[in-house]
Amino acid sequence: MSNKVYIVVIALLLGVVGFMAVKINNQDKEYVYISQEYANLDEDRKELAAELEGMKLNYDTLSVENEDMQAKIDEQENELSVLLKKVKNKDYDISKLRAEAETLRGIMKNYIHQIDSLNQLNKQLTMERDAESMRANDAEAKGKELEGELSTSKEMNAKGSVLSTGEFSNLALFERNTGKQVETERASKTEMIKSCFRIRKNPIAKPGVRTLYMSVVGPDGKVLTGKSSGTVSVGGSETPYSVTREVDYQQNDTDVCVYYTANDGYEYQKGNYKVLIYESGNQIGSSTFVLK
Repeated sequence: MSNKVYIVVIALLLGVVGFMAVKINNQDKEYVYISQEYANLDEDRKELAAELEGMKLNYDTLSVENEDMQAKIDEQENELSVLLKKVKNKDYDISKLRAEAETLRGIMKNYIHQIDSLNQLNKQLTMERDAESMRANDAEAKGKELEGELSTSKEMNAKGSVLSTGEFSNLALFERNTGKQVETERASKTEMIKSCFRIRKNPIAKPGVRTLYMSVVGPDGKVLTGKSSGTVSVGGSETPYSVTREVDYQQNDTDVCVYYTANDGYEYQKGNYKVLIYESGNQIGSSTFVLK
């Protein structure tokens, strides 16, 4: 075989090798791209699951005296639990799940708007009733009221911004496979702490949005931490807290529930627990509960 033939054969072989190298390189890039797509999909599911958990907590705090509206709220909360299970099941399309989540979010906002409207109406009726009552007071009663206000104005101004709490109800919860939250006294079953209390009426306190900081102190004396934990200045020193909650306080008795979930992997211990509530640099309430 002549040298020219050898050269041609070698050239052909080099061409084939080059073609295969390019094809293998493209396949590697495609594999990396597909792997990244699945990784992004998992992140999307985790993000959506966190959003749904937050919505579920918001639904838990919605409560009205109207039975029909409360039934609708309960129905949407059940649908939210079903959707949360779908998110954890990778057989479902993430885009469809997001669309369902947005629908539930819109419904929840509508309920909040309706409840706020009812509250505003009740406040208006209360103000009208109080106005009528004030007009019925005689001059002597008004004079005594003014005299009392003048004598205590300095003290009231000093304490006006400090809130107080009471009527605590602390519950340990775990979630069944159906998505329903159930109370428990056993430390081994506990997945979440729910603390409900009342911020007492204070006509001197300024109305508006207040940030509450809740510390859950374990049997070992340490403050339990979670995803939204941090520290807050109380009495001039930095104090750790477990979770925060914003409340629209309008100088009336205000019922509040705060939910705390520990970091992944944390196991609740048996013993006595404390719940401490802080606001505006002051401790405004405390309570205890026991896990067996």
